Amino acid sequence: MANLFSRHLDDLFSLRRMARGLFLCVVGGSLLSGALSPACSQVLAQRNWAGSGVTVQTWWRRGVFYRIDPRRFQDSIGDGQGDLGGVAERLDYLQSLGVDALILETDPEMDQAAATLKPATPVLRSAGSDPMEPTPEVSAAFDTLMRSAIERHLRVLVELGAPANQSADAQYLAAARAWLSQGASGLYLPTPALQQVDGPEHVAQLVDQLHELTDSFPGQRILLADAPANGDPLVGDALTRDVQLTAAPPLGVLDGAANGNAAEIPAAATLRAAWVAGLSADSDPSGDSASSGRSAQRPGSHADLRVEIGDRILARSTGDPLLVAERVPAMQDPAQQMALERALAMMTLASRSAVLLEYGQELGLETAAGRAPLMQWTPTNLTRKPPPRPAPPRPKPAPNAGYATFLPYVPPLPRDLFPPPPMPEVVESDQPPPVDPALLPGFTRGNFDPALQAPNGATANVALESGQEGSLLNLYRQLIALHHDNATLRDGAEEILDFDALDALVWVRTAPPGSRTSSTVVAACNLSGSPLVLGHDLGAVKVKSLRSALQPEPPDPMKIAPGEVMLGQIR
Repeated sequence: MANLFSRHLDDLFSLRRMARGLFLCVVGGSLLSGALSPACSQVLAQRNWAGSGVTVQTWWRRGVFYRIDPRRFQDSIGDGQGDLGGVAERLDYLQSLGVDALILETDPEMDQAAATLKPATPVLRSAGSDPMEPTPEVSAAFDTLMRSAIERHLRVLVELGAPANQSADAQYLAAARAWLSQGASGLYLPTPALQQVDGPEHVAQLVDQLHELTDSFPGQRILLADAPANGDPLVGDALTRDVQLTAAPPLGVLDGAANGNAAEIPAAATLRAAWVAGLSADSDPSGDSASSGRSAQRPGSHADLRVEIGDRILARSTGDPLLVAERVPAMQDPAQQMALERALAMMTLASRSAVLLEYGQELGLETAAGRAPLMQWTPTNLTRKPPPRPAPPRPKPAPNAGYATFLPYVPPLPRDLFPPPPMPEVVESDQPPPVDPALLPGFTRGNFDPALQAPNGATANVALESGQEGSLLNLYRQLIALHHDNATLRDGAEEILDFDALDALVWVRTAPPGSRTSSTVVAACNLSGSPLVLGHDLGAVKVKSLRSALQPEPPDPMKIAPGEVMLGQIR
C-alpha cells in the first residue's frame, strides 16, 4: 500500500511539473510575440509611456510636440542661462499643458569652427558646464530629465544639428546613437541645414542611415524632419520613405518682422490657402484626383480632406504632416494679434495631424529683438525670496503676576449677559487662494539679459494667464485635451468652407460613421472686426444649434465675436 501511494504521489508531482512547463512556454511565447509588435515595443523602451500597448494607433501620429531651447526655458542654478535641470523643474507645467513629447533644440548660432570639433552637439547643458561640451555632467542631467519625464508620461526627443562636412558623418551618427542610447524617444532633423552641407544625394543617404539607426533601437523611436528647401525631389522622397513626420510650411505671418516693422494680420483667405497646402502636402496640386474621383493616398494616411472653393470641391488626401505655426510678431493692433494667435491655435490643434508648438507660443510671447524670447513665467521673470514674516509679539505678563503673589478671586460674568458674537460667513470656492505673481518662481533667481525678455512679458506669462479663464494659455490646454480625446476631431472627415468674404475661417468635422457617442463639430475663427453669424447650412451639414466645447461658454455659439474662436458640437 505504501508503494502504491508513493507511485501516485510521484505521478501528481510529474503532472504539476508538466503543467508548470506548459505555462512557462505559453507566457514566453506571448512575450516574444508582443516584443515584435510596435505597441509592445514602446513598453520595452519606456515602461511608463502613456498609451504604450493600450491603443493600436501610434502615439506620434496625433502627438503634440513642444520644442524647447534649454538656454531660454528655465535656469536652475541662478546664472541667468537655462539648463537641463531647469527643464526638469518645469515638467509639471508641461504635463498640465497636455503635450506628448519635448524636442530639445540645438544651438542655431553655433559657428563652423565649433561645429567641426563637436558636430551635432545639442545645447544640453547641466549646471555649471560648457553648453557646447557633451560632458558626463550633461549625460547625468539628461538621465535625470528622462527619469522625471517618464514619471509624467512625457517623451523627450533631441534635435540634431548639421555636420560640418561630409567627412563628419561618422561623428554625426555617433552623436545620434549616443542620445538614443540614453533614452531619447527620437531625433529631429533640420533638413535645410543638412542641405547646406552637401548635395541632395548626401542628405538622402544620411537620412537613410539615421532611419536605420532609429529602427535598430526598441520602443519605436521616431525620426522627424523639417521640409526640404526649394522642394528638392530627391530629399523629399527620402523624407517620405524614412521619416515618420515632416513639418509642413509654417502657418502665420512674418512680413515686416525682419525689418523691425509691425506686421499686418493676414487675411483669412491667405491663412486658409497655407493651411490646406500643409494638410494636403502629398496631394496632386492640379486637382486631377478630385475630377477623376480617385485620391493618391499613402498607406496609413488619413481620410480625404474635402476643400470647397467657390463652386469647386477638391478632394485631397492627407498624409502625416506635422503642423507648425509661426511665432506671431508684434502688430499694430494687439486685438488683431490675439485674434491671429487664437486662430493659429484652432487651425493646428482642431485637426487630426500631429502638431509642433514652440515654447511660449501658448502664451502669445512676442519675439525679442528678432530673436526667440525667454520663457515668461511671471511678470518680472525673477525668483525672489518672500519677505520674512514678522515675529509674533510676545505676550506681556499681567501686573502682580509674580510668584506667590496673592490674586483675589473675581467671579466670572454670567453667560447670558452679552449675546454671542456673530459667526464669520465662509464662502466655499474651487479656485485656489490668490497668490502674488511676483512671489512665484520665475526664469532665474539671478539676473538675465533684458534684451531677451519678451516685449509683452508683463501680461503674457504663466502666472497671470493660468488664473484667467479666457486666456490664450487656457485655450491651448482645452484644445490639446480635445485634440487627444475627441473622437470627431481624431477620426472625422473634414470639410473646409469658404468664408473669405467675411474674413473668417470655418470648417466642419463630421462624426465617424457608426459612432453613437460622437457628434459633428463646427470650428470657426473670426478675424474680422464684426460679429460672425453662422447659418444653419454649413456645407453638407445642417445645423440647428451648437453646444460649445470650450470654456467659458459664449451666450450664443452661432454668433462669434470679433477676434474670437468657437468650437461647438451639433446637438
